Amino acid sequence: MQNTGSTRVERINFMTERRYKIMLIDDLPANLRTLGAVLSKEFDLQIAKSGETGLALAEQSPPDLILLDVMMPGMDGYETCRRFKENTRLQTIPIIFITAANEVNDELQGLALGAVDYITKPFSIPIVQARVKTHLALQTAKRELDKKNQLLLHERESIETILLKMRQADVFDERYLRYIISPVEKTAGDMLLSAFTPDGRQLVLLGDFTGHGLSAAIGGPLVTYILHELAKKGISGEQILHEINYQLYTRLPTRMFLAAILLDISLERTQATLWNAGLPDVLLIREGSIQDHFPSEMIPLGISKKLDIGAVRVPLKKGDRLYAFSNGIIEAKDSNGNMFGMDRLEIFLKKVAAQENVLDELMALLNKYVKSSTHEDDITLVEVQI
Repeated sequence: MQNTGSTRVERINFMTERRYKIMLIDDLPANLRTLGAVLSKEFDLQIAKSGETGLALAEQSPPDLILLDVMMPGMDGYETCRRFKENTRLQTIPIIFITAANEVNDELQGLALGAVDYITKPFSIPIVQARVKTHLALQTAKRELDKKNQLLLHERESIETILLKMRQADVFDERYLRYIISPVEKTAGDMLLSAFTPDGRQLVLLGDFTGHGLSAAIGGPLVTYILHELAKKGISGEQILHEINYQLYTRLPTRMFLAAILLDISLERTQATLWNAGLPDVLLIREGSIQDHFPSEMIPLGISKKLDIGAVRVPLKKGDRLYAFSNGIIEAKDSNGNMFGMDRLEIFLKKVAAQENVLDELMALLNKYVKSSTHEDDITLVEVQI
């Protein structure tokens, strides 16, 4: 047969698939006989004449769906439904109420307790059959979706572990650095790298991939590898940026790019060459005051095959502090949507440079501002000490 390319919806064939188990809970023998005579042709049945009996039977052998009468002596259908939903083993079983009560409030009460449907007496057998098949199909689809979600979650965790190991494969050289890294997810879009060249230069790269989470972290191992391998060879910061830009441009989707700051600090630590490609201003703090701002003068890496380099030479003195950070800090928002902003960060960092504050206190300050311990974007800040 020729494939026309049309989409076909697969439906459950209740005559050929495994026989589903339906539980009928009703105190009236006539209702049980009527429903049982019809449903037993396609389904295996469990019969219970009270809520207590239904719960006990379900504990022994959980059904795929329950038809539950509301008006029963002793424990009524509402209470029975509530007990099922409180039981972690039984709470996902779909429950359809069958009852003579046809007021809107009765129906709302049943649905509020977790029932999936509500059929009023006198009921139509074809309607009952159709509702049963519909909710069994939905339950089966949900189970399959849950299985697939669990598989995707397992695969995601495996990929996260691989990415984290790849990022950690090279040693992060912490000399002269203090930093804060607070990712939104396990695999962050932000990255911080530090390495020394054979001639004693220090290379510090702070990067922020578009977005956050797994997709944003994919490029991290590539950038890490390039920086560490080229640092071992004593390659200049400018050449490293060109190589990172070229590899990201050729290997990653067009929607993914890296905003980054690269610092290339001389052996004597008297000068830094600085490149800012799409991140907030780098701050130079000297003797407790802000000496200079170094804004972005380049587009982020990976957008264009040709990269126009905009380098800044920064004379340094002993005791200076250079601060680079991602957007997640200054763009943190309070409940009214107001951003934390550069001014608040500068006030805090001046106190840190003057040893009035501890750098780690920044997260507490941000959490207090947004009134939450979670943030919309990854947060990374590095202090380079001279």
